[in-house]
Amino acid sequence: MGALAQDLRYALRQLRKSPAFTTVAMLTLALGIGANTAIFSVIDAVLLRPLPFHNPGRLVAVKTTEPGRRDNIGVSYPAFLDWRAQNHVFELLSAYRTDDFTLTGVSEPTHLTGAVVSANTLSLLGVAPAMGRDFTSDEDTPSANGRPVILSYSLWRERFASDPNIVGRSVTLSGQQFTVAGVMPAGFQFPVQADPVEFWTTIALDAESPNGAPPMTAQRGNSYLDVLARLKPQVTQLQAQTEMSAIQDAINREYPEHRPKGIAIVAEIDAIVGDARLGLLMLFAAVGLVLLIACANLSNLLLARATARHKEISVRVALGATRWDIVRQSLAESSLLALAGAATGLVFAMWALKLLLRLAPGELPRVSESGLSLPVLAFTAAVAVLTSLLSGLMPAFQATRAGLVSSLNEGGRSGTESRGHARLRDTFVVIETALAVVLLAGSGLMLRSLLGLGKVDPGFVKDHVITFGLDLPGRYGHQQRVQFYQRLLAQVRSLPGVRSASAAFPLPLSAGEVKTSFDIEDRPVKKSERAVTTLHIVDDDYFHSLGTPLLRGRVFEPHDSATGSPAVVIISQRLAQQAFPGEDPIGKRIRPDIGTSDQKETPMRAIVGVVGDVRGEGLSAPAIAESYVPYAQLPFAPMSVMVRTGADPQEFLLPLTKTVQSLDKDLPLLHVKTLDQYVGESIADTRFESVLLGIFGALALTLTALGVYGVISYTVARRTREMGIRLALGAERGTIIAMILRSGLLLVTMGVVPGLVAAFLLTQLMAGLLYDVSPSDPSTFLSVSVALVAMALLASYIPARRAATVDPMVALRYE
Repeated sequence: MGALAQDLRYALRQLRKSPAFTTVAMLTLALGIGANTAIFSVIDAVLLRPLPFHNPGRLVAVKTTEPGRRDNIGVSYPAFLDWRAQNHVFELLSAYRTDDFTLTGVSEPTHLTGAVVSANTLSLLGVAPAMGRDFTSDEDTPSANGRPVILSYSLWRERFASDPNIVGRSVTLSGQQFTVAGVMPAGFQFPVQADPVEFWTTIALDAESPNGAPPMTAQRGNSYLDVLARLKPQVTQLQAQTEMSAIQDAINREYPEHRPKGIAIVAEIDAIVGDARLGLLMLFAAVGLVLLIACANLSNLLLARATARHKEISVRVALGATRWDIVRQSLAESSLLALAGAATGLVFAMWALKLLLRLAPGELPRVSESGLSLPVLAFTAAVAVLTSLLSGLMPAFQATRAGLVSSLNEGGRSGTESRGHARLRDTFVVIETALAVVLLAGSGLMLRSLLGLGKVDPGFVKDHVITFGLDLPGRYGHQQRVQFYQRLLAQVRSLPGVRSASAAFPLPLSAGEVKTSFDIEDRPVKKSERAVTTLHIVDDDYFHSLGTPLLRGRVFEPHDSATGSPAVVIISQRLAQQAFPGEDPIGKRIRPDIGTSDQKETPMRAIVGVVGDVRGEGLSAPAIAESYVPYAQLPFAPMSVMVRTGADPQEFLLPLTKTVQSLDKDLPLLHVKTLDQYVGESIADTRFESVLLGIFGALALTLTALGVYGVISYTVARRTREMGIRLALGAERGTIIAMILRSGLLLVTMGVVPGLVAAFLLTQLMAGLLYDVSPSDPSTFLSVSVALVAMALLASYIPARRAATVDPMVALRYE
């Protein structure tokens, strides 16, 4: 330990003597370590950190699947009850959904996100309320005792002033009375999602039927719930998959009128993370390459430093120092540099983390929990140790290989670089270049995907449109809803600067959707084999406000909203091609399997128009078969209002709020966004990954350029006397420049070739993240190669020009 302390003191003195070297080395490592720390903090929060529930490793999501569909289909409540009664692999199963609610009676009307859950949900999670009680099993069905609700800690503190007597108090949510049963502990969240849930109530809410229609809990065809389960001890995920698949197969046979479904058992953490895992792991691999490039740069710096101190090292060996003593001394320097780089990197990581959180997609779960936690600091320390070994070990051993006598016989010169040193130095540059090729190829492919998505026509005009949601409470009947929106839209259209306005459910790219099967008149098929359409409920002027073109027929007109008017529907071009290939669909009739409680049966609807396709499920997803029904003929309660303006849409928020509250003071505006924001959010994942990969690629290119520049500059400095002799013997300065440029170009070319091979193999793993570009896109790979060659020429030109302008007399007297 005494020798180690002595080595550290000596290393510190040596580093203080070379402030330029120390600063460059420290900053190089700070960039690599800081970037890794920032990305790891996000990975730790999103992927690695256990869910904050009891024994989270045994929590699984039970999902239903259908052939040809990638989206989450959901589960009907009757199917959930069958699963719960028949399985032998789960301790508990819970069903849940989230929805928008409006809290009234407490200051201003407030929009809240609430969860409707089965009564055993908190028991399954192993979490109890901090105040009050949990739900009881009999509260899954409507009761004369009222509707129970459990509040989040933040809602209790902010909206109810931390009232200690809150339990038993009555609250009004979306016009319905609830009784507070308890308050959850601070920080509790379920489901784990970007938009925090503020309260929980039981699924008895879905068992109510105020309009006489069958309640949602009685509709086997209404798949709207998510299911969470806890595996029994010793039961594996595969065993659960096998049993639940058999149970679902039996359900499919028992109810052949419904579309057959499959089962997928997924770890809950994987269900929460979803497709984000691949993108985050790709970013982590990319930032790891940046760190390796930084280590290669530092290794070259240390190797050059060891060469300059070659005579000193030889004297120390002559005085009795062992090879291990020399290696330990060299590692002491690299360790101090790594420590300083890690400390500076933490400062850089804090800044980078703020940038990451601003760039991160809003739907990325738990990303807001990212920070410099103990696991992140431990990771940074481990990276610092690894960095010191990677960057210091090879130069340290190389420094001890030269012969003692030859070193001491070099007279007064500072040492001549051995062939082994030169080869190792060049090898580091080749490795840097190869790694940079991989990183630049990946960032280039992601950038091309982002540019491609930016050129996709979403099927509507997104500029100058502001949207907001409204959720009319249960006191509004069907006709009252229609009248409310008619009055609202009439007033909105009269506002100065408003060009058009309409209402719809759901909006394109809004994540909400209504999928339903449909049959075609005179083409009977079994219900389980019917085609599926995404249904939109829209008001007059919808297509004009959205900017979706009419291809055939007509749009909805005011008489379609009149009482007793014929049932009509407008379909998308994709649906027309699928259902009526080679035919004119105008006048034909289809029956979407959805209706209102006052309809004895869902009506056949005449197709009156065909409109252009809309990318409703994302710009990277293909257009889907969609259908549109007039709101007056299917008056759902939650709707979104869209307003096309002639100026900045945000300027209309206050007038729109006043207009809504003039009709109903208890209605807050929900999810206020522009269509531009919806489009931006739909490509947020690709933009996040592209921007970060672009930053890492630029960093890799810069570090590689510095590496090439450093090596060529060092070579020129060591060959100054040779350059002087060449010039004295009549060599042209252009010849000197060309010779040095060839050296730099050769090094980079030796790195580009293996780098392209590695990039070709590794970018295949990115195929799922790319849009409209091949993982082995030739133009991207060619552009990367050209960029690196240009970088090599530029990095080599500066020292080459300096070598060509050296005074021969000065060069001949060099050292």
